Amino acid sequence: MAMNIPKSGFNRFMKEGAQHFKGTEEAVLRNIEACVELASQLKSAYGPNGMNKMVINHIEKLFVTNDAATILKELDIQHPAAKIIIMASQMQEKQVNGVERVLRNVVSLSEANTSRYHYPHYPKYGKSA
Repeated sequence: MAMNIPKSGFNRFMKEGAQHFKGTEEAVLRNIEACVELASQLKSAYGPNGMNKMVINHIEKLFVTNDAATILKELDIQHPAAKIIIMASQMQEKQVNGVERVLRNVVSLSEANTSRYHYPHYPKYGKSA
């Protein structure tokens, strides 16, 4: 007779399929990767020749725009680090405009922090052979 044995420890509080990483290095790298991925999704919308993006929000409304502020406002982002970037972009838009500048600065700083000097044992950021 099979018994249902509950998960022990921290994992029992997490949703199915959720991952738990140990160590600050892994958490920092995952946060940086999320921010870089968010910015790379918007990279083709920059500039006067930027391509339009089609966004369908949570109430099934369709937006076709190349404005980064509108795209970020309508996306349903779950990652905590990416949410902070979106909040910074919204504050920048409210005060002086220039959401793209915020995203570019975040990506530049993030990539500088993941240089081969800080994380040499990760192949993506390590020394090239």
